Amino acid sequence: MRKALLFSTALTLGTLNPASAGGPVAIQDEVEVVQEKPASSSGALIPLLLVAAILVAVASGDDDPQPPVEVSDIRLKEDIRRVGTNHLGLGVYRYRYKGMEGVWEGVMAQEVEVMHPGAIKPLPYGYKAVDYAKLGLELRRIE
Repeated sequence: MRKALLFSTALTLGTLNPASAGGPVAIQDEVEVVQEKPASSSGALIPLLLVAAILVAVASGDDDPQPPVEVSDIRLKEDIRRVGTNHLGLGVYRYRYKGMEGVWEGVMAQEVEVMHPGAIKPLPYGYKAVDYAKLGLELRRIE
């Protein structure tokens, strides 16, 4: 009798019910293990090569070089310092391209994209460039 009373009490309180014994039962799907690709530096190398090719085009040639695309993505720059605001309301910045020598003065693509989206050109790997001609501006090398 005592066992029957304990059993019925346990069923009533839910202590023998596996679904509510420790809270809800979570059914987990099997996790598929996918082998990771080995890490490589080519992910960072290609954007740097892209910047290098464009900067070589800027630095070489005639006295007033105008590259076809000005890489202005903030992710490719370092030592960024705002030095002013231009007539379009865009910030003017001095910066260095990562892995490159020289100091440049120009705008940030992410800022231009908000205020003048028609002046943005997409680049490989999700980077952005600014069509300075559409803005009536120039990318300048300072040092």
